[in-house]
Order: sequence, then C-alpha cells, then structure tokens
Amino acid sequence: MQSNSASAFKPAEMEEIIVSGSTPMSIMDLARSATLITAEDINESGAQNIPDLLARQANISLKSFSGNSKFTSIDLRGSGDTSVSNVLVLIDGVRVNAPDLSGADFSVLDLTQIERIEIIRGGNSVRYGSGAAHGIINIITQAAAPGIKGKIKTEAASYNSYKASGAISMANSNHSLALNASTADGNGFRDHNRLKQRDFLIDYQGQLSDQWQVRIKSKAHRDKYQLPGHLGRAELEAGSAKRSDGSIEGGNEGNSQDDSQLLQLQWQSSDTLALKSNTNFRERKTQFIFGRNFYLLDKNARNLINQRSLFSELLFNWLPNNWLSLSGGIEASRSEYLRTNSGQGVKGGEKNSGELDGHAYYLFTDITPAEALKFNLAYRRDIKNNRYRYGAIDDDETSAECDTVFLPPPFDTFSSVKENCPLIFNINSASEQHWRNEAYEASAIYSVTAALNIFGSFSNTFRNPNVDELALSPPELRPQTAERYESGFKYSGDVFAVDITYFHFRTRDEILFRLSSGPFGENINADGNIERKGVELQSRIYINPSLELSSNFSYTDTQTDQQKRVPLVPYVTAASNLNWDPGNGINLNISARFTGERFDGNDFNNQQFGKLPSHTVVDTQLSYSHELDNNQTLQWFIGVRNLLNKRYSDIAYSNSVYPAAERNYFGGFSYDF
Repeated sequence: MQSNSASAFKPAEMEEIIVSGSTPMSIMDLARSATLITAEDINESGAQNIPDLLARQANISLKSFSGNSKFTSIDLRGSGDTSVSNVLVLIDGVRVNAPDLSGADFSVLDLTQIERIEIIRGGNSVRYGSGAAHGIINIITQAAAPGIKGKIKTEAASYNSYKASGAISMANSNHSLALNASTADGNGFRDHNRLKQRDFLIDYQGQLSDQWQVRIKSKAHRDKYQLPGHLGRAELEAGSAKRSDGSIEGGNEGNSQDDSQLLQLQWQSSDTLALKSNTNFRERKTQFIFGRNFYLLDKNARNLINQRSLFSELLFNWLPNNWLSLSGGIEASRSEYLRTNSGQGVKGGEKNSGELDGHAYYLFTDITPAEALKFNLAYRRDIKNNRYRYGAIDDDETSAECDTVFLPPPFDTFSSVKENCPLIFNINSASEQHWRNEAYEASAIYSVTAALNIFGSFSNTFRNPNVDELALSPPELRPQTAERYESGFKYSGDVFAVDITYFHFRTRDEILFRLSSGPFGENINADGNIERKGVELQSRIYINPSLELSSNFSYTDTQTDQQKRVPLVPYVTAASNLNWDPGNGINLNISARFTGERFDGNDFNNQQFGKLPSHTVVDTQLSYSHELDNNQTLQWFIGVRNLLNKRYSDIAYSNSVYPAAERNYFGGFSYDF
C-alpha cells in the first residue's frame, strides 16, 4: 500500500503508470522526477484539501492567503511568487490555471472526486505549452467501476467546518456513468475567513464500437468566500494582535462559479495507430469586493473577473514496430478575459481585458535501439496572438438618452451640461503581442538491471506573459525561455525504492515583479539569467507487510539576475510519512513536512524585511474499516492537523503575514456500497 507521501516507485506487481504526456508509461521509463498519488493515498492521508496533500510531496512548498484551498498556490522547484504561471495544474489533462496571476483555483474539485494525481517535475512545454516550465500537476477524476457502486462521506472539523459528499456510478462492458456531488462549509482559523462551496461532476464513457470510444464530462463549482487580510509581524510579536484575527478592512469577499465541459473521442484502427481528440469549454466568473461587505453592495459596485476559454486538440499515437513510436498533436485555443477595478458598472471603474488565441503542433519520438536503452526526442512550435485593452467607464455624452440641463446665470444662456447619461467603456490604451515560441526535449534512459536505471534529459521551455503582467509592465515585456538539465537514477526493489534527481536550469528574460515608484510596482524581464539548481530524493521502504515509511528531501538553490535569493523559495523542504496497517481494518497515518526559512515576498535584496522562519507540521489520522454484507464497507476516521500546534505562516509581503491554522481536529465516516 502506497503512502500519501507517494514515492516514485512500487514493486513490479504494483507498477505505477503515468498517463500525462505523450503516451502512458511507467515511472521507471520516465526520464524525470515524478510522483503518483492514488485515491487510496488520499483516503488514508487525512489531507484537508488538494494543496494540503501536494505540500507533502518532494520539492513542493505552499503559499496560502486563506488557509484553505481558495487563493492557495503550489511552488514547484523554486518558482517563487510566479509559481502560478510556471506550474501548470490540469484536471483530466485540461488546464485549470487562470490567464492572470491568481493561478489555479484548487477549490473547484473535492478530494473525494479524485482517482489519482500525477506530478511531473521539470520542463513540460513541448506537450503543454506556456505555463508548464517548472512542472505539471495532473488531477484525474474518478471513473465508474463495474456494476453499481456508491459512496457517502461526511466530515466535521474545527472552526465549525463540515464536508459531505456522495457518489454513484453504473457501468457495464460498453457504457459507464458516474455522478459525484459535494458540499463544504467552514469559518476558517481566522475571523472573516469563511468558505462555502458546492461541486458537481457527471462523467459518461462509452464504447461505441470496436474502434470508437467517447467520453463526456461536465463539472460545476460554486463558492462564497471571505479573505481575512494580512496581519503585521510586529503586532503579532508584541501580542497586540492574535493569529486568528481578521478584518474586513484588510480582506475581501465574493463568490465564484466555474463550469467546464469536456468531450473526448478516440479511434483505434489497430494495435499500431490511435487518434484522440479533446475539446474543452470553460467559463469562470468571480464577483468580489475589497474592504466592504459583499452582499450589502449593488452588483454594479462589485468587481468582476470573467474568463471564457475554448481548447481543442487532436492527438495521434503510431507504433510501427517494437523499437520506434511516434506521437504528437495539433491544438487550437482561444480565451477571453476581463477584470474590473472600482466596480463593473460604476463611473470611474477600470477594465483590463485580453483576448488570447493561438495554435501549436508537437511531435514525440521514442526510440529503443536495445532492450536496456531508450531515447526520446520532442519538438513543439507554438504561435499565440494576444490583444490587451485598458480603459475606464465614463458617461456617454453623445447618447440621446442623456438629459440636457441648461446652466443658470451668470453662465452663458446657451451653456448646458449632460446628466444621467448611459455609461460607456472608453479604451484608453490597447496593444497587440504576437509570440512565436519553440520548445524541444531530448532524454535517455539506461536500464542497468530490471530494478535500476539511470537517466538524463534536456529541455528548452518558454512562458508567455499573462494579462495581469501586461497590465503592470513596459510595452516591451516578452516571453521568458529556459534551458533545463536533469539527471538521476531510480531503483525499485521489493522492499525498498529510491529516486535521486539532480536538476539545473537557466532562465533568460524571466518575468519578475519589482517594486517601483508607482503605486503597484511593475513586471519586467530580468536583465540577466536566473539559475535554479538542486537535488530531490524520494524513497520508500516496506519495514514489514503492514508498515511503510515514505520520505522525501529537496534542496533548491535559486539566484536572481542580481545574485540574490529568489523570495519565498526555501533552500530545503522535506516530508516523511508513516503508514501502519496492522489488520482488522485499522490504519494509522502520520505525516510530517518541513519547510525551510524563506525571504519575504517583497524582499528582493534579501535584507529589507524579516525572514519567514522554518517550520514543521505534523498531521495524523486513525481510521477503522468494517466490512459489511454484500461488499459494503463502513469506515470511521478521526485525526489531528498541526499536531504540535506550530505557529507559522506560509507567505508574507513587506512584513505583512498570513497566519496558518493552529492545532485543529476532524472526524467523520464513509459508507461504500
């Protein structure tokens, strides 16, 4: 049984397969550092949400403004504050990252809806394009099991929190249908920190003929949220503020809806040729307000983020013989984005909008000249066109709907003003960018024995600026590119497995945020190269058939173009997980994660603000499963998060910190039928 701190390997009878990328393959055949988290791992982990689960994996650190899955980002391999644009999050292969600096919203999916999570570190631009420079996290939802199956799960926790979910599926040899719904509500650790959410998922898969398969998936998310804002480090240390304090003046609140539809078609003519198409439409709408009560304001006075995106791709996989395989695809995408400031229908309100469309094609070649040796070559050509507009809402004095008011003396008899005019959006500035990027990869794996291999890879990646970065940037802001090297070895035995990876990459024109004389600062391209290098270790040992220990350790050295440490990136992260299954339905899971000290998010010269100190967080869950008649299972679980009651913060800017939760408790049950 694999732990939630999933290591890179399992024994042969439990081989881990990664489905992200060009074709499904064993982790042993992947020339990258990778991690697989299964539904069983999630169930045993006691994790609160997706970010909590991911933070326990190798070389991943957490940055959270809220303490929950809303407005929380994942940093992989030292991205720092731009991790939302360098780490790509996918759900069933479809990107979740927003085209702004908010990143992926991890609240759009409940843990009970997940079958597996795949983490592939390093450059993935050939397959996924912009945004996958440091790695990908592909979340795969559950499919229907044969027969009629169902699951009900409820959980209550500290801070008046609860979760409830239900799933039912029906499947035969040709068709399957899965339905999943969940609801959650909680006040959060701090004042003014409530998150209430609803999620619904429907998934149909069908074998239409010997050659044709179809999948239709629809996902809907709704939430209402509050954010408590920041607290001053000095006030916390002096005791004049409590870590649980929050203020509406320093926070914001709003609601979100996020809907996506996925259509997949697959055609397989023989064992050698297969075609697959993916088409996805997503609409995300968020209304929000800063420093005031959201529901006491008129809709027009609220701010709005509205995103619509359409993505389609056609993939092929050709296996002409046992030593060569070709795979690749062509894709087309279009997205529209709008964000308002100072109200979406109020005079003086500002609008930032963008339209991004493009297409790409890519090709992977796998060559196996000998049984123990494998090579991979890959190339991508990517073309994007971005139209950005900035403007403000003002009176349309040319409209016939305006009221004309004549001014009394001493004004001229014919002097008048226009009043009660309809509002119009005036474009103050507009720009267009045309980006043409290339990405390529080369890798090799040599199998020393059936259980041991060594690997090396090189990749060239790119990332385009997003709408938020264009809003605060000089007109010449351009894409960043990077050269990435990775090497290591993997060993997978019956009782012990280890993966050690060294990585080194150099980024040119990296897009960075810098404080300036203006009110917000600006995004610029770095003057020189930014280097990141380090090592990752993942290991697992079966101490005995009922006891498993998994551990990981990462060291990352990051240097800016000014020879300074990249803010918010720790030198060291580590995690360890003990999973004990003594029998009789009992399972005990203890997880500990360590995050080293980091510089403040605005401390670009590494000496202006205090550091975020290192911290260790320990979580534990005890569960008991009882088998009932007719393959029914009842499971009870209780647990403690932050068992040692560590007081810490994952993120800080200019000595303003966002405290994480102290010790808290949870418990519940699930019923499988």
